[in-house]
Amino acid sequence: MRRRAIAALLLVLSVAMLTLYFSTSGGGFIHGAQETGLRIVAPLQSGSARAVKPFRDAWNWVGDLFHAKSENANLRQEVAQLRTSAAEGLSVADQNTQLRELLHMSGETIYPQGVRLVTSRVIARSTVAWYSTVTIDVGSDQGVQVYDAVVNGQGLVGRVSAVTGNSAQVTLLTDQQSFVDAMVVPGRADGVLAGSVTGDLTLQYVDKSQAVKAGQYVVTSGLKSSIFVRGIPIGVVENVGNQDVELYQNIAVKPLVDFHRLDLVMVVIK
Repeated sequence: MRRRAIAALLLVLSVAMLTLYFSTSGGGFIHGAQETGLRIVAPLQSGSARAVKPFRDAWNWVGDLFHAKSENANLRQEVAQLRTSAAEGLSVADQNTQLRELLHMSGETIYPQGVRLVTSRVIARSTVAWYSTVTIDVGSDQGVQVYDAVVNGQGLVGRVSAVTGNSAQVTLLTDQQSFVDAMVVPGRADGVLAGSVTGDLTLQYVDKSQAVKAGQYVVTSGLKSSIFVRGIPIGVVENVGNQDVELYQNIAVKPLVDFHRLDLVMVVIK
């Protein structure tokens, strides 16, 4: 009961004070007291505001700093995602280009009836400087055998030199142990294309009576004893050396295949 009485008394006093405040004029006692109180408190409020301002500014600076760091992290994540998407897009575009080239190569009439082309990917490269080999992800389980030819969308890559169940080693044209029966077109000057330690290609044993000039194409000749079918593109004649003391012409050939960027290839299974 006592608490209720106190609450009722405070309510009555509050109503009375509000009534008195609104009923008195602007120059009355109540308004004068309010103005006096404001004049006393105002300097104190101003001083405390100035004292607190450095701390408030520091707090706001720290908050802004963490917010900026958060935004920076989000932006970095977005940039990383965009880079990943762009890289994936370029990779897909490059793979589509290679597949179109392989499709075009597989449609060439140079392959005899009954020949099967098995698409594969390069999964490893030789780490030894004087051997030019790569490993592909198909093997005997897919019908691949030693001496099968390997091509891509540009032309002849090399030959299979070792096979396991699900992989195969390919000796590239540029290897020093690579020799391919080849001919120059037009003109059909034939010889043997040889690799080298430096990776350069030369067409050897071409008789001097055969007219060969820079810019002509070199393709596989497909002789009866050759492991390669006739007409697979190899490269372009880059330079023809013809010295009097030599029995044969020394012909430098620039390969059509970019051996530094090998990815998708096809194995020619007879």
